[in-house]
Amino acid sequence: MQYYDLKYHKALNRSHILPNILNGAKSGIYSQFIADIVVSVLLYQNQIIEKDIIVSEISSYYAAVASGMLSGFLVIYMDPFATAIFSSIAYTFVFEIVEYQTINDPIELDAEEIISDAVFAVILLYLFDPVAHNQYLRYQQKRHLIEPTYKRMDRTNAQNIFFIVLVNTFSIFSIDDNKLKNLT
Repeated sequence: MQYYDLKYHKALNRSHILPNILNGAKSGIYSQFIADIVVSVLLYQNQIIEKDIIVSEISSYYAAVASGMLSGFLVIYMDPFATAIFSSIAYTFVFEIVEYQTINDPIELDAEEIISDAVFAVILLYLFDPVAHNQYLRYQQKRHLIEPTYKRMDRTNAQNIFFIVLVNTFSIFSIDDNKLKNLT
């Protein structure tokens, strides 16, 4: 077993903070826009020719950027599954707060919906992300102060955007029928 160099890992983690936060913000914007395109194609395929792509409200973009930034920060210190839970919850809270601030829509937090969205995000990550498995095992070793034997793997921007789009698209489809009718 190799010696765990705590000072080295702390410095390495600190050097990743700002780039990860900035990449998280970019990924949040890209993924929300791509999710808008995917949802428009799936829900409004006949109307796209007549109208255009249905773009989400500004609160969705704020929430996507905030959850992307939080995810970029947390991924340094937490395993990917815990990060998915926190960023999913952050998305909901930021969305509700911005909705309240911009259109005076009362904040309505549904604990059951928040938990189910977070669990679903973890399930999607587990099923479709090969990097998450490796990173989870790597974080387990680091948590126990064991020099990681698993190589560092980073998701590409395309992989990040794919997972965020997947989760965002599911979230849009999990909206109740009344809210969905208001989008059209």
